[in-house]
Amino acid sequence: MTSTPSATVDHDDLADTDAAAGHWKGLLRRLCGPVWLWPMLATLAITLYHNSVPVMWQDELATISVITRPTGQILATLKHVDAVHGLYYLSMHAWTNVVGYSPFALRFPSAVGMTAAAAFTALVGRRLFGYRAGVAAGLVFAVLPTVARYGQEARSYALIVMSAALALLLLYRALERPGALRWTAYGACLVLGGYFNLVSLAFLCGHALAVLLEYRKTRARALLIGFPAAVAAAVVVLIPLIKLGTAQSTRQIGWIPKPTVGNLDTIWPQIFGSVLLTFVLLAFALLAWRQPRRQAVLVTATMVLLPWLVIWTISHGHTSYYLSKYLFFVLPPAAVLAGAGLASLRLRYAMPLMVGLLVVVAPTQRAMHATMSHGNYVYPDPPVFTPLDYRSAADVVAAGYRPGDAMVYGQGYHIYFESSVGVPYYLPKDVQPPTLFIDKTAQERNDLWFTFCADPAACLGDHPRIWLVDLGDVSMANPFQTVIPGQAAVLKEHYTAVQRTRVNGMTVFLLERTG
Repeated sequence: MTSTPSATVDHDDLADTDAAAGHWKGLLRRLCGPVWLWPMLATLAITLYHNSVPVMWQDELATISVITRPTGQILATLKHVDAVHGLYYLSMHAWTNVVGYSPFALRFPSAVGMTAAAAFTALVGRRLFGYRAGVAAGLVFAVLPTVARYGQEARSYALIVMSAALALLLLYRALERPGALRWTAYGACLVLGGYFNLVSLAFLCGHALAVLLEYRKTRARALLIGFPAAVAAAVVVLIPLIKLGTAQSTRQIGWIPKPTVGNLDTIWPQIFGSVLLTFVLLAFALLAWRQPRRQAVLVTATMVLLPWLVIWTISHGHTSYYLSKYLFFVLPPAAVLAGAGLASLRLRYAMPLMVGLLVVVAPTQRAMHATMSHGNYVYPDPPVFTPLDYRSAADVVAAGYRPGDAMVYGQGYHIYFESSVGVPYYLPKDVQPPTLFIDKTAQERNDLWFTFCADPAACLGDHPRIWLVDLGDVSMANPFQTVIPGQAAVLKEHYTAVQRTRVNGMTVFLLERTG
């Protein structure tokens, strides 16, 4: 039978359409290159931009306090405190011995960690939903404000995100072709993630669901052997850290409040860095349901929500872990879900949405790179405390310093806020006044904090001038109200205040000896 002309035309149109679609797909891939390329470049640029501008805050100063010690003393410190950060501290100790302790050097490993996480996120997106979804997932990850914020922090959170993204990629590789080598690589990644932060292993509940669904589809018994074996082996290697971390948990994170129904609506904006962005990502995730691989969409969504639910539940027990920065391991699957949603649309619709996403995140990105941005770890909520400008306080001291000057730090939370680390860190190397009234330094105690001298008069010395740094309010005109009473008594007897300078969150007094 001879085809009708109309049928012939229809087939030609379809062939032309397929050819055009193939042409544009090929052009897109040639322009974008490997799926991980642009996400990596974007993340690296964002995390290195103004890398040294934000003032170090107390968590970063704790890092500096520990990693500047000899290796033996770091290990001794970990027996008392911060064992859960031990791998990070030891790695940073080796790194800074080579490159130094500048803000850029201290924060560069975090930038690299987030950059690698962007690449792994893009590769997971491609594996699950195709090339366009992979590029979109990686780019969504790159522009998340918390990626910028913690890609510029001298703490382990960026490396935790990297480990979580790599573990997700290695899991899917093992599910595709189970084998001893692939499950070993996956288990090793779990060990890495656990030694960076044990809480992050909550993502295993989402991984377990992915394994069960794959087994249901393939009935491959290797899945029921390989996954539990990898997890069990990782747990065995992590036992020493689990024991130390459990023993130290009350001191380390005993201050974290237990979750309530009332803060359900605050944790997600803190994870993503913006209230509006949270709703945008939710909308992108709903678009992902248009993808033909709906089971993959469901599993990815579960990898975002189930670990959060697990942490929310166990945080009602003896110890709470319900803190946004402990949940950043959900960022890679959340970005994959958003990328799948964008990729479900035609390019002419997806591109304006991506531009809109950039508009949404722009104000928060600026905030994350601001001078005092690191003092707020619950953004976009108001900061828990006034961020402290150690750099400006150090500038005040450096500008008026004379040989023979000494330092005193005020009472209250100065030990917790690491003022005795932060101000000296920003002082020039040739301007390092001794700190008075300290019995044992943090390093001597193998701890994060020093102890005060029991007899202030015996520890005073005869310095002609003393710089007193306090967390005082602008109205606090009397420096002797800001220190421990015994210290205040001997200071008031021998010194008088001749200068007061206010910086963000701090007051710097200059005291001169009167007798």
